[in-house]
Amino acid sequence: MERRKSHRVVLAVIVMGSLLPVAGCFIWNSDVNYGEKGAPLSDSTLQQIESGKTTRDWVMSTLGEPSEQSTTDAGVELLKYKYSKRQESNVVMPFVIVNDEKKNEQTVYLEVKDGVVQKYWVESSKR
Repeated sequence: MERRKSHRVVLAVIVMGSLLPVAGCFIWNSDVNYGEKGAPLSDSTLQQIESGKTTRDWVMSTLGEPSEQSTTDAGVELLKYKYSKRQESNVVMPFVIVNDEKKNEQTVYLEVKDGVVQKYWVESSKR
């Protein structure tokens, strides 16, 4: 019985001793990049836009210059804001490498006529 106990102690010491060098070989890296307009808009910001009430001036002062803009023959101005966030994480351990990439893209469209937002919509994608 005493011999069996000493074998377990020796085995535990060997296992612990072999794991110690591996403990320092764990590498984690995370990188976040935003598009030209920054991170996607929060729901609270989007909820402040009201069709028929929100002015173009408010949109420009709050969201800045649009990524793209155009005007139809009917005089409706289309403002397009593109937002994106890309997060990449890498974990490296002995014999294991894990890469993870998350991408969140959002495009906000606003139709403006006579200086007032007539309607808006949001297209989002997460990968």
